[in-house]
Amino acid sequence: MSVPDTAPPHVDLRLRADLANLPIVRGVAATVAMGADFTVDAIADLRLAVDEVCSQLIVLAAPGAQLECRFHLDPAGITVEASTRSRDGRPPATDSFGWHVLRTLADSVETGMGEGVRPPVHITIRKLKA
Repeated sequence: MSVPDTAPPHVDLRLRADLANLPIVRGVAATVAMGADFTVDAIADLRLAVDEVCSQLIVLAAPGAQLECRFHLDPAGITVEASTRSRDGRPPATDSFGWHVLRTLADSVETGMGEGVRPPVHITIRKLKA
């Protein structure tokens, strides 16, 4: 099974930034990867990478903030863009063990901060088909 030309180019997910919602995000990641014809190992890698991305963002999220995830499909792979409003304007820690694991699981990882009082913090990962 491969991504048909009529498939939507992306899937958007918005939910409360709460660790209790991680299984939902992992499930969506796995479903998108299965539909894109990823291997079993690549699906597992994407699920773990998305879990780490969202965990880091949830820890940084302002009270009551939403976690937004966009899964963008293309013939070469999947890009996941995740963001939330920051509690204190702190970016994700890129020197942690979790960040190292994330860089191992994904083909590329980027992070950044927006502007404002509670600036948005985002992490973008890319997973290519094997």
